[in-house]
Amino acid sequence: MSKNICETIELLKHHKPTLIGLDRAKKAAVCIPLIETEDGWDILFEIRAADIASQPGDICFPGGLLESGETTQEAAVRETMEELLVREDQIEILGLMDVFAGGGGNLFVYPYAGILSGYEGTFSTDEVETVFCMPLTFFLENEPEVYRISMKVIPQEGFPYERIHGGRDYGWRERTEEVLFYKYEDYNIWGMTAKILKAFVDVIR
Repeated sequence: MSKNICETIELLKHHKPTLIGLDRAKKAAVCIPLIETEDGWDILFEIRAADIASQPGDICFPGGLLESGETTQEAAVRETMEELLVREDQIEILGLMDVFAGGGGNLFVYPYAGILSGYEGTFSTDEVETVFCMPLTFFLENEPEVYRISMKVIPQEGFPYERIHGGRDYGWRERTEEVLFYKYEDYNIWGMTAKILKAFVDVIR
C-alpha cells in the first residue's frame, strides 16, 4: 500500500465531521425565561406585536437573529434585554438546550434556559404586544397535541428534468413535518416555540 493511500486512510479515521451548510444558514437564539414564584417555577412568554413583519400575534420566547460577531448565548441575552427591558445582571443563563433546524435547514435556532430575576412585567412595545407566565408544572403534566403538515416539492423554472429518471413524472417525496400545540386557557403555543418547549421539558423530565 502506497504512502499516500496510508496517509489518506489515517486522515479518514481521524476526520471530525462538520454540518455542511451551517456556515451559510442563518442563526437565531432565544431565551427560555424561568421565574421563581411562591408556588414554584413559571415560564415567561411573549405575544409578538401585531404590526411587526414576522409572525405577528404569535406566542414566542425572547430572541432573534445573531448580529455580526456575536455568539449564540450573547444574542439570547441581548434579545432578552431588548425585548423585556431588563438588565444583563437579571439574566442567569443555565445552559444551551437542543438546537433546532428550521426553514428547510436554512435557519438554526439555539435555545438557552435562563433564570430571570427581579422582573417587573416590562417589555418593548416595538416588538411585544404583551407578556404572560405559565406554570412549568403544566408542561410537565401535559403533552402537546401533534398534527402533521405535508409540503410538496415544486422545482424552479428551468429545472433539468431530462437529467433525472422519470423526468417530469419523477416521484418526489413530500416533506412531512410535525406541528405541536399547547393549549392553556386562551393561549395557543405552537410551531417552533412549542417544539423548543417540548424538548426543554423532556430534558427536565
